[in-house]
Amino acid sequence: MQTNRVILLAVMICLVSAITVFLLNGCKVDFLDIGGTIIGCFLGIFVVVRIQKKQS
Repeated sequence: MQTNRVILLAVMICLVSAITVFLLNGCKVDFLDIGGTIIGCFLGIFVVVRIQKKQS
């Protein structure tokens, strides 16, 4: 898969995860949960891109 496509897919997953956390909190903004979700997703992007570059 191309790097841009992987990043786009990961960003979509990140947004869905953040929205899900927001809804599970009863539509209350908890910045630690949402921030943790976003940071975790972007760390996942970083790992996937590094693995993909090693395989190329």
